[in-house]
Amino acid sequence: LAASQVGILKRVAIISAGESTIKMINPKILSKKGIATLEEGCLSVPNKSVNVKRADEIVVSYTDEKDKFCKKTFQGLVARIIQHEVDHLNGKLIIDYLPWIRRFLKRN
Repeated sequence: LAASQVGILKRVAIISAGESTIKMINPKILSKKGIATLEEGCLSVPNKSVNVKRADEIVVSYTDEKDKFCKKTFQGLVARIIQHEVDHLNGKLIIDYLPWIRRFLKRN
């Protein structure tokens, strides 16, 4: 969940994947590797899903909840979730991955 999704205008995201929770302040994706396409849904766009191409592996820098600088590599589903939440922090939604004509038709 990105802070911007709940009206908090801070660059903060909480990623919950399985049994682990990652809290990120000012996350920045430093590098990307590989490509995978999966169907994604989003709480900000209820009842919609979109095929989204994302990197399969990313390196991210961020500050954690204890004010510690972190730089970590993430793969697979966790990498996808982080990219999705960073998109929110940058003002981008899954529907922005649709070709422009499909976005136009979905609005009408």
